[in-house]
Amino acid sequence: MRPTTDKLRSAVFSIISDMQCYPEILDAFAGTGALGIEAYSRGALHIDFIDKDISSLKINTALMEKGSYNIYKGDYLKICSTLNKQYDLIMFDPPYNIYKTNEILAAVSSSNLLKEDGIILYEEFYKTEFINHDKFKIIDERRYGDTIIRFLHYNKE
Repeated sequence: MRPTTDKLRSAVFSIISDMQCYPEILDAFAGTGALGIEAYSRGALHIDFIDKDISSLKINTALMEKGSYNIYKGDYLKICSTLNKQYDLIMFDPPYNIYKTNEILAAVSSSNLLKEDGIILYEEFYKTEFINHDKFKIIDERRYGDTIIRFLHYNKE
């Protein structure tokens, strides 16, 4: 597990400055839950967390005061099709070199997880090949050391 650093979280959330615009969030590949918990602390109303190992996640979310959240244990690609929900912001920080970006994004599209005006935040190792899905457009991209953050939304062209 490689949690998102405090510095990186701060940078990401300064870009997404008003979490009240993103009340419903999915933190996929949540790990410790650091991204979702940070979003909640900045005003998000509800977070759904997905991870295969939820031990750290359960401990950390228990510290959220009156937090509205759900934890799903398992593989993102299997769980996303069962959610029957749409999100304002979906955050991905998948384990390096296990998933292909286009598979992850295809699952968002086929499961209709992202609201029409929603945003995807995709964090990964900067040398990882990013294979986009035709339904999404990169609207911003930032590199922080060995990590790259991409922000995507539906491609309306």
